[in-house]
Amino acid sequence: MSSLVLDGVNPRSRTVDPVTSVDAGRDAQLTASQGEVLSMFHARPIDGFADHELVEWGEYSGSRYTPQRIRSARAELAEKGLLEHGEGDYRKTPTGKNARVWTLASKED
Repeated sequence: MSSLVLDGVNPRSRTVDPVTSVDAGRDAQLTASQGEVLSMFHARPIDGFADHELVEWGEYSGSRYTPQRIRSARAELAEKGLLEHGEGDYRKTPTGKNARVWTLASKED
């Protein structure tokens, strides 16, 4: 089992990752990819996306980001509190497994 490097810099990396992978991850366009993913959620604010649907939407819309970057950006947005997962809100993946459905976080004023 590998551990994550928790030095306060995102994206995180595993301690076994080569330095080049860590550097590449830190050079990723975090703000731009997160913005693109957030715009996808604004296009479907009620239905939301499971991760596999989000990747499909990105491919359909011509995203310049890899499926891994899209999923990571979704996780980062959830960590920031901008996306949420409703309890019991799942959709089936193409392989029949349950996948969480993420939606824009509700604003509590």
